[in-house]
Amino acid sequence: MDTENLPLLTRILLVDDDYYLRSVLSSQLRSKGVMAFAEASRASEAFDQIDTFKPDLILLDMELPDGNGLDICQRLRAHGFQKPIIMLTGQMDEEDIVKGLDKGASDYIAKPMRFSELFSLVCAHLRQDKASDDVRFATQRFEFQPNKKTLTCLDTHRVIFLTAKETMMLKKLFQSWPDTISKEVLLSEVWGYQNMLATHTLETHIYRLRKKIARFTKAPLVETTQGGYRLVKGKVSLDPGN
Repeated sequence: MDTENLPLLTRILLVDDDYYLRSVLSSQLRSKGVMAFAEASRASEAFDQIDTFKPDLILLDMELPDGNGLDICQRLRAHGFQKPIIMLTGQMDEEDIVKGLDKGASDYIAKPMRFSELFSLVCAHLRQDKASDDVRFATQRFEFQPNKKTLTCLDTHRVIFLTAKETMMLKKLFQSWPDTISKEVLLSEVWGYQNMLATHTLETHIYRLRKKIARFTKAPLVETTQGGYRLVKGKVSLDPGN
């Protein structure tokens, strides 16, 4: 999704109490074709915008006058917002990143950021979100719907709700089956250019995903191989339709 292909009706909400940053990003994003752009300086304003503006993507500052960005992200997800949320942060501590992704953040970028990097990140998440709209994956035991961020256990009909990163990891694993994906490649594919992250971040997310699945079924889905990770062997199909 380059500049020429960026949909004119893409709706982006920037939540940050820095007026200068909001002004600069607003101007830069509009120059790239984002005509539907809204701003909020407080968390309370952001929640109002969710229902009225209906953004396709949110840029959310880590620290706001009326709340912590991680908690706000978690509340937005609980509120039912499923579109990408990119956190703007002044620090890139790995532990904080894992916490944020666990609370529903789609990605992170550190301030001060280069606009070209931010725009690439925005385009990547909009592209991924759009590409997931009508795709289903299935094994003998599970059905995975990326657009809904759900994994359904077919034997028990229990639905597991996934975080954005869990959704992206599973989509890469399904697309690569029956091949193994190395930890380094999966980390790069899911976390993008932020290659400062160690494979421990990926291992932590895989561990938490397995624990989440284990609460609903004993059937395994992701196995560790000598080269990295892959889906457990079984019938796998891709339905690009309904």
